[in-house]
Amino acid sequence: MNKTLIKIFVLLVIPFLFQCKKEEEPLIPLNIECLIKNISAYGESDGSINLTVTGGSPPYGFFWSNNKTTEDLENLKAGKYILVLSDTRNQIKTDSFDILQPEPDTLVFLFDVHYPTTNNGSNGYINFSLTGGYPPYSILWSNGATTENISNLSPDIYTVSVTDSKGQIKKDTVPLNNFIVDIDGNCYTTVKIGDQTWMQQNLRVTRDALGNAIENYVYNNDTTYLKTYGRLYSWTAMMNGVTEESCQGICPDGWHAPSDSEYKTLEKALGMSSEEADLPNTWRGEGIGTNLRIGGTSGFDALFSGRRLDDGTFSYLDDAEYLWTSSESGNKSAWRRSLFYQETGVGRFESSPKTYCFSVRCLKNEN
Repeated sequence: MNKTLIKIFVLLVIPFLFQCKKEEEPLIPLNIECLIKNISAYGESDGSINLTVTGGSPPYGFFWSNNKTTEDLENLKAGKYILVLSDTRNQIKTDSFDILQPEPDTLVFLFDVHYPTTNNGSNGYINFSLTGGYPPYSILWSNGATTENISNLSPDIYTVSVTDSKGQIKKDTVPLNNFIVDIDGNCYTTVKIGDQTWMQQNLRVTRDALGNAIENYVYNNDTTYLKTYGRLYSWTAMMNGVTEESCQGICPDGWHAPSDSEYKTLEKALGMSSEEADLPNTWRGEGIGTNLRIGGTSGFDALFSGRRLDDGTFSYLDDAEYLWTSSESGNKSAWRRSLFYQETGVGRFESSPKTYCFSVRCLKNEN
């Protein structure tokens, strides 16, 4: 063979033979392993995806749903990230990865409301405080105000929208045109849940509808707690000397002390089953208690107002709420409802001595 033919064989034929041999090699599937780092705190961008790719024929091509073409991703927000992986032999593999984040710190609103003294008055005000979320906050009222507190208000419905620094938004409405006033001049907003209309605040009255003084207590005998948490009453004081269920007691005219059965109606309107509602001396209805407390969606807005025992000691402020019903359980005890900061349900108990002092919510008469 002359030198020219040898040269042609070396340059053309041998590479072709090697190429054919290479193409005949079996495909090795692409394999992806990953290490995911989730978000450390709500709204942050510190997630990451670190890949280890094996198999196939490197080098690999990476195309991510966020338009990145690197193997690994850093500084990620929460969300789903989709990868299309390819190799030099046109193998393609897709996969998706979820970057998770903790639940946000919930925004909680608290309103101190002063109602206009007349239907045509403009001396109402709303003192507004909020906790939770991620300050600083952006506040916008329906009347255009951007401050926490607003004043010189006429009877109307006022809506506030708050946006925190993480973009979390919460809205709430404060009606200054739908309220009742007790004999002492204390004002209470109302909320309709199912077919019932309830006071949204605990009772603060010191006299019955006829003007007679009522035994009552403020937590730790400290009047700074009064406006927020209301007063504490023994069962006998709440009933104003009678024992009939659903009596007016010390509630304003047109309202009454709710019975155990009427509290069940409230609970069932919020999703509790009849079987659960009837359970005695236990916590029932997971999530219903959370819905009844301040920040829940029911509008009942229960606070943890604590209690007073018959030996004069106070306890459980900001930990527990105790609400009397007008239903007796024997001569010395009565049914109550309980909410506790560590419980998501509602407690229904019949063992409380009537001499203990709890909070009172009034229920509007149906007729």
